[in-house]
Amino acid sequence: MTSMFAASDFWNRKEPATWSSDEVLELATRSPWATRGRVLPKPGRDRGSSQPLAPEVGGGRSGGRGTGPDPVVAVQEVTVIWESAQPLLDALKTSFPSDFANHYVIGIPDLPPPRTNMTANLARGSDSVDAGAIETTRSHAVIFGFSKELLPFRATDKEVIFSMATDRYSVRARFNLKEMRYHGMLAV
Repeated sequence: MTSMFAASDFWNRKEPATWSSDEVLELATRSPWATRGRVLPKPGRDRGSSQPLAPEVGGGRSGGRGTGPDPVVAVQEVTVIWESAQPLLDALKTSFPSDFANHYVIGIPDLPPPRTNMTANLARGSDSVDAGAIETTRSHAVIFGFSKELLPFRATDKEVIFSMATDRYSVRARFNLKEMRYHGMLAV
C-alpha cells in the first residue's frame, strides 16, 4: 500500500530551513504526525446538538425548575499532533516544560472546554501507558506527555491509538507509525 503522504513528503526531500510556511502548516495539520480526532460526548449527552459547550444557563442542573439544561458537546473534530516528533520540532522550534523530558508529547490545539479532569492514554496493541504530564500551553493548546521508557516504539510497530477523556467528552485518534518516517527513521 502506498503512503497517502508519499507525494507530499517534503519533510524527507528538503531541509527544514527551506520549508515554506504552507509546508509547515501542512506538517502541523495534514501529515502523518497530525491526524483528526473526533470529540464525542459522554453517554447521556445530546450527540446531535449543535450547541457549543458553554456554562449552564441559570446556573442549575437539568431537571430543576427554572434552570437551563446541562451544556452539551457537539460532535466535532480536532487536530491531534505528535508534537515531539523530530519534523515538528524542526519546523516549529518547540520546547517543552521539564516534566515532558523523555516523553512522547501529543497536543490538541483546538480542544474544547472544559480542560479539567482530563485523562489520556497511548496504546500499541495490548500495551498502553497513561499520560504522566498534562499541561495547557500559553496558546491554549493542551499537551500530554507519555513516558518513552514505559512504552517504547519499534520500527516494526504499525499503529498507536491516542485517547483522552473529560467528564463531558472523549477524543480518540489513530497514528500510523509506518507513515511516521523522517529521513528513514521512525519519528515519534
